[in-house]
Amino acid sequence: MDSALVVQGRVIYALMMREVHTIYGTSRLGYLWALIQTMWGIGVFWGMRYALGAKAPHGMHILMFLLAGFGFYNMFSGILSKCMSAVNGNRALLTFPQVTPVDLMISRAVIVWATELVAAFFLIGIGMLFGMPFYMSDFGGLLVLLLLTPLLGLGAGMMFASLAVLYPTLEKIVPMVMRILFFASGLFYSATTLPSYVLKYLWYNPMLQIIEWARVCLSRGYSTMTYSPLYLVSVTLFCLCFGLLLERYVRRRLI
Repeated sequence: MDSALVVQGRVIYALMMREVHTIYGTSRLGYLWALIQTMWGIGVFWGMRYALGAKAPHGMHILMFLLAGFGFYNMFSGILSKCMSAVNGNRALLTFPQVTPVDLMISRAVIVWATELVAAFFLIGIGMLFGMPFYMSDFGGLLVLLLLTPLLGLGAGMMFASLAVLYPTLEKIVPMVMRILFFASGLFYSATTLPSYVLKYLWYNPMLQIIEWARVCLSRGYSTMTYSPLYLVSVTLFCLCFGLLLERYVRRRLI
């Protein structure tokens, strides 16, 4: 008899395949269209800065500078957004006893995470073809970030999706907050260029710390603010635990 963990794994895999087919199966480009959309935003900013002759801070290549910003932010925001809409888009599946709202959110989170990774590999490969140097000064730190970021997005997504059941207005407020976070997370600028009186408040933004840490991992000698792995782990664990508790609390209303 299969264990509950094996059954849940199969359910999540089936949900992932269904999600990919539903979203991309009707397009001729299929899943490739998701990669094109992900790469487009980074490519536009890269092209604009290249045309203007702008250079990334501390000698870092402009593509890697933007990739560290947009890649990790898109991973977080994409997972959060997909988790918030997971139940409304698949409510009929919740009639099956094996499927839970958490399964729906995890399956969407894995798809977004994988899409961002593949898009990053494509962009790095294109950059290297054009002579871009590629450095990785902290492989372990990069792996930690690739684990923390989707978990942070999943935890925040579960938390806000559950709160939106109790307070539906949040579905409109969260996208507005994410637009502010887009400019407050250092996607296309370095945190070191900010005044100290601004940075001392933005330091509490976990995405700013994640992006700056990623740039340290993907460069040689990138100078940044002091980031705290302990703070990032603490925020991620809080979001996951609180999100799971809230999801259990509102599960009957979701179903």
